[in-house]
Amino acid sequence: MLFYQSVGASELPSSIEVFTDSLHPAESDAAATSVYVIDRIDRLQQALSNGLPADPDTAKQTALRHLQRVDVGLSGELENAAIGLVKAMQYGLDRYPAIVFDGQFVVYGMTDRVAATQLYREWQAGERRP
Repeated sequence: MLFYQSVGASELPSSIEVFTDSLHPAESDAAATSVYVIDRIDRLQQALSNGLPADPDTAKQTALRHLQRVDVGLSGELENAAIGLVKAMQYGLDRYPAIVFDGQFVVYGMTDRVAATQLYREWQAGERRP
């Protein structure tokens, strides 16, 4: 289901941000688009806790060894998720997927940047009608 709301408007979007999770990958990617996969932190926590021993001290040491093996790629994914979560809170997003134009206009329920941009343009055209 598609929902959208306006919290301001501008002529053409100078920034497009996609907020999604691993179950709803972004369908259109572009250099001008930031994509935040905000469930990556939860997925890491689940992976770290799988197969941990029952003893708390041993489990802690095992988890620490796993964290020490975090590579640059995973580190970047976690940073992306953290930035996405902070921005989602700043924008007041209450669900995802969501696409935010210029930090002001939100299209909920979509991950396709091209289709969401078309809705954004249609909305803008409708706003200017007498």
